[in-house]
Amino acid sequence: MGQGYQRKKKIYKLIFADEEMNGLEVRCHSISIETMLELTALAGLAGKALSEFTTDDYDSVNTVFEAFSGALVSWNLEDEDGNPVPATLEGVKTQDLDFIDVIIKAWMERVAGISDPLARNSTAGQRSLEASIPMVTSSPSQLSSPRLNSSSESANDSTVFPAN
Repeated sequence: MGQGYQRKKKIYKLIFADEEMNGLEVRCHSISIETMLELTALAGLAGKALSEFTTDDYDSVNTVFEAFSGALVSWNLEDEDGNPVPATLEGVKTQDLDFIDVIIKAWMERVAGISDPLARNSTAGQRSLEASIPMVTSSPSQLSSPRLNSSSESANDSTVFPAN
């Protein structure tokens, strides 16, 4: 075949500064424009009470978890017994909603600047506080450190997310 260009997907490394999540490292791919538009459309659910959710609304929320788990490359998450939690949709669904919500918010903010499709309170069209928190990007010397990069992550971008 021809010598076409194949783009390597960028991998984002999310590191959380929140004491409760200290040590958690999550690696995710970016998302397609189509997926970004899908997730952005779900932002309308943000102000809706769970008691008002329809079956379609629940399906839409599931779409967020599917998109995230599809982009999830790896994480160092373990269960209570010290066993690794798989970086799959099934692994994601075993976790508490508030924990996964923090990770998804950080991922979406990092890769696309999307504000919180899983929020339960409307901000009346304004960006949420979490979306406006400044992020600290690791310095280039940290990015080239063997501790932060593996040979498969030549296009890596780390971000530390502060406590909520």
